[in-house]
Amino acid sequence: MTIALALAADIERFSTHTTRHLCLTDLARMGWELHEIATFAGHRQTDSTLQYIHLSGRELADKLRGGMEHIHAWRVQTLAGETAQLGSEVAR
Repeated sequence: MTIALALAADIERFSTHTTRHLCLTDLARMGWELHEIATFAGHRQTDSTLQYIHLSGRELADKLRGGMEHIHAWRVQTLAGETAQLGSEVAR
């Protein structure tokens, strides 16, 4: 059945195992932690799970950018708080 569907869709390399790769990759895209995905997949080692997850360079860059924006915002807030605290100490 799977082979017939793949051929009808003109997809050369597709099997039921392909859906496993897609599912685990989608879980990673949704933000699941590696150990959670490994447990869901029934893997004892996360190295096995890593073979199933296929994120693009763009996805990884977007995740890094989002993380860096979060870190930058935290730093600005922290430094602004320290600056405000220093200003109130000087005013005393």
